[in-house]
Amino acid sequence: MIPTDRPKRVWKARSIVLWTALSAFAILVLLTFITDLPRLIEAIGRFPLWLLIPVGILSLGNYGLRYLKWHFYLRLLGHHLPPWRNLLVFLSGFALTVTPGKVGEFIKAFIVKERFEVPYTVSTAVLFMERFTDLAAILILTATGISLNFLHWSTGALILAVLMASLLVLRNRKFIGYLIGLTGRFKPLERVTSHLTDLYSRGWVLLRLRFFFLSLLISLVAWILEGIGYYLVARGLGADITVHQGVFIYSAAILGGALTLFLGGLGATEGGMVGLGVLFQMERAVSVAVTIIVRTMTLWFGVCIGWAVFLSTPELRSLLKSAVDENGD
Repeated sequence: MIPTDRPKRVWKARSIVLWTALSAFAILVLLTFITDLPRLIEAIGRFPLWLLIPVGILSLGNYGLRYLKWHFYLRLLGHHLPPWRNLLVFLSGFALTVTPGKVGEFIKAFIVKERFEVPYTVSTAVLFMERFTDLAAILILTATGISLNFLHWSTGALILAVLMASLLVLRNRKFIGYLIGLTGRFKPLERVTSHLTDLYSRGWVLLRLRFFFLSLLISLVAWILEGIGYYLVARGLGADITVHQGVFIYSAAILGGALTLFLGGLGATEGGMVGLGVLFQMERAVSVAVTIIVRTMTLWFGVCIGWAVFLSTPELRSLLKSAVDENGD
């Protein structure tokens, strides 16, 4: 190791923490600009703090269910990782949720490769199916806006049609094999063709209908839990909404954030929550207050848990430094 290696790692690690803190501060500032600050402070001030306990438990339920899916997928692909150590790996990914380049996704793949010799093709297949089933669940929950007279039936039908078409395409081995084969015709992509073939062949088992629908059910319950958390916060601030409306607002906002492909959906998700809250007859200051509290207890709660895992686990902390160096080179 050359002498400049360590300062380079320290600088990058500090940059991640700084980026995370600045992201949180920037979103908070932007939210205060879209409403009357004294009313916002008054709304937050009258929120019953005891409600943070059930809302936090619901968020932990979401994390726990998503971990079960991650662990289940790895076992399906033949990797029986120790549950507790694997849980720490899963939670560690939350620390980097809002960093550039989806480092949070990379860190889980890197750690299971270094600690448990799980090939990148396996972890990549798991990560993809994690995101796909989460997106599918959020799409379905958003489509329930039809029964709230918020979405036209054709929009809901389109959402479900896109979901089913995506599943059918992914399950079509000949078609996906053809697409992968096309990459071999381009010299810059030749070297990835074999990796894509291996990734798809290893991961196809996760697309079996019984496994897919079980994972989809887990995702549905996980995101409903956080939607209920939104409902509890809104009711705590006096908003007159139903559980169904709370779940819809939360899911639609998360979907909007995901479609921006930005850092953890930052900005778009918060804006969507505020806008939808207002459309469901909340005062703007109340809607902004609900959004701040909910995102603190879902997104930023998870980020804090992730950093707590890293700081309390020397081996993971060491791997984080290595992973950031490798991802940044």
